[in-house]
Amino acid sequence: MPLRRLAALVVGAVLTTTACTTPAVEPVVKPDKAKLGDTVLAFYLSADSEVATERQPSYLVLVRADGGKELVETNGMREPHLAWSGRGLFFSDDTRDYVLGRDGLTTFENKKSSLQQSAFALPDDKGFVAVYNEGFSDAESGYTNQVAVTTSAGSQLYQVEGNYYMNALCGDVLNGIATQSGTHFPASAAVPGMRSNVDTSAEPELLSQLYPATQGREKALAWRAAFNAGDHNRHVPCHDGVITFLSDYADADDNPHMVVVSWDTKTGEYAERPLVDARNRPIAEELPDPETFAQKSYDARAVRDGRLEWLAGDGRIMSTDIASGVTAARFDTGLGSSVTSSGQAVFTERSIHVVQETFDGRTPIRIKRFDRATGNLVSETAVAGLAEQLGLQLNLRSIAVPPGA
Repeated sequence: MPLRRLAALVVGAVLTTTACTTPAVEPVVKPDKAKLGDTVLAFYLSADSEVATERQPSYLVLVRADGGKELVETNGMREPHLAWSGRGLFFSDDTRDYVLGRDGLTTFENKKSSLQQSAFALPDDKGFVAVYNEGFSDAESGYTNQVAVTTSAGSQLYQVEGNYYMNALCGDVLNGIATQSGTHFPASAAVPGMRSNVDTSAEPELLSQLYPATQGREKALAWRAAFNAGDHNRHVPCHDGVITFLSDYADADDNPHMVVVSWDTKTGEYAERPLVDARNRPIAEELPDPETFAQKSYDARAVRDGRLEWLAGDGRIMSTDIASGVTAARFDTGLGSSVTSSGQAVFTERSIHVVQETFDGRTPIRIKRFDRATGNLVSETAVAGLAEQLGLQLNLRSIAVPPGA
């Protein structure tokens, strides 16, 4: 995931080439005045949750096909996420859920945590499901998240035990993987290998079904002996009930591993393969530095033809064979992550959209769209500056493109 930072984010109109003219200041509208129209790209911007000293609004940015845009102010959401289906664009703040369609906005009252974990569009345009981080609960050693289900009938909210930082939609079932299992943690002691020999308080990963709810709660499915795992991507792929994701973690003896994991939600069994190059050397030896892997980016649609594709921190699109772990670079996007910038990738069936923000308050956000099959560059866009209008404490948290883009 992108590094947490106090970013100098600049946002403006989409241009086909980088321009030197000063962008016009755009009006800011409330959600009920927003129009999806021919929006081709959406951003969500919010203040850094670790440095903000007071409540601040968040902004949804709708970018039009002709280069125009609309800025939509919401009540505020830390680390917000978007989901887009045939029904429209789903977004939230801490008091409401919104679905912005071509015919206008639908609003649902839904008071909840202001820290979001993920958002998914349910199949067949049935609605949306999202996870929010509520934090430590009153129960001893408890940690709760909230699941919100938004359909045409409204939004329903319920609690689940654990911190499900990484989520996967398997058909119409939402599963979560927690590194903080809350009150579930004692149960893991009954499963062989689920205690670290170095730190007995270290928690293994917990796989649970979050939606549909089981008697109003989550359903714990299985444990994985992974401790001190690095940051996870929020949205990961699932095909035929098997979740696939990249993982760097320590085993029970504190030995490091860098693997691709396949976790079967039906049986609870998992398999993992070390990430290696074509000559069976650990992929870490081929990467420029550890941050190249730590700053990786991929999403729920990143699996194609038995391979998991991901954006490495150095800007290359990598491809990992899930069955063998063999990993190779496909092409260089030129948009990576560093101490001064952050790159994110959005995958669709046809395209890979790569977005880079630079933290200097001047450099435009850069967007490149690549043909997913060939790796050829399809378009390049510069999103130039409105830092003066929105301030310098905004981070680009989420990007969405229309279905089929």
